[in-house]
Amino acid sequence: MTFVETDQLSKSFGSFSALSNCSLTIEKGTIFGLLGPNGAGKSTLIRLLMGFLTPTGGRALINGLNCHQQSLAVRQVTSYLPGDARLDRQYRGRTILKLFTALRLDGCLTKALEIAEFLELDVQRKVGSMSTGMRQKLAVTIALANDAPLIVMDEPTANLDPTVRQQILGLLRLKREEGKTILFSSHILDEVESISDTVGFLKHGKLITITEMATLRNNHRLTGSIQQTLPSIPKSLSDEIQLVKQAENQITLEVKGDLLKSLEWLKQSNLSDIVIEPARLRSLYEDIHPERTELKQ
Repeated sequence: MTFVETDQLSKSFGSFSALSNCSLTIEKGTIFGLLGPNGAGKSTLIRLLMGFLTPTGGRALINGLNCHQQSLAVRQVTSYLPGDARLDRQYRGRTILKLFTALRLDGCLTKALEIAEFLELDVQRKVGSMSTGMRQKLAVTIALANDAPLIVMDEPTANLDPTVRQQILGLLRLKREEGKTILFSSHILDEVESISDTVGFLKHGKLITITEMATLRNNHRLTGSIQQTLPSIPKSLSDEIQLVKQAENQITLEVKGDLLKSLEWLKQSNLSDIVIEPARLRSLYEDIHPERTELKQ
């Protein structure tokens, strides 16, 4: 069952196109990871889904509700964590949790306090005396302390150390097990790869591709040295083997599906020093963003 859907969704600011003809679907009970560098359109897409921006073209639906025309109803079924969450600095953490959980019919202070304890967050401290990481923990706790069927998070693990990031990913997995649908953006490839069912890649406001992680995990990247011309890939293997790049005597191939099916041809292909690794998001990301190979892992 489709829970989130966009159809040719677009947003322009004057002559600048922040999002262009974005069409995607997110199935209920799955985690959708949104990848792309700053300025790619991730936050614009999320704000359109939340009804905070008026689309220039196309439409977005959440649970059958039009995100622009029925934005209040959309927010009632969505728990949203913005990328720049700001909380009143004069209140203590516990007071903030009490306030936000009381705002929602499905909010639960007990659940909020349990999450805060799990994240080792001192809720007795005033927000103004919390570190950036502690304030991020507090914001994440607010977003997860309810029973909303859809959770939308813009950079939820920003400013957090690796241990806390893994704790939050664990909480998101539990939400998926409860049947919740999750959309989150991130710059960290490894965390997107470890948790997502589906990943979308944005570049300059355009959705370049959507990949199913189960399919990607079944593919392999092969690198090796070659001193002569690579033999033509047989027609019978043209769907399984793809030449990714060749630079001087170094070659990279992508092998899709069953690796054993391709081994006989690979054995006769004049390659040496062969290294075979499972395909990962980094390989796909660098194909889309070759200028951004420095992206954080």
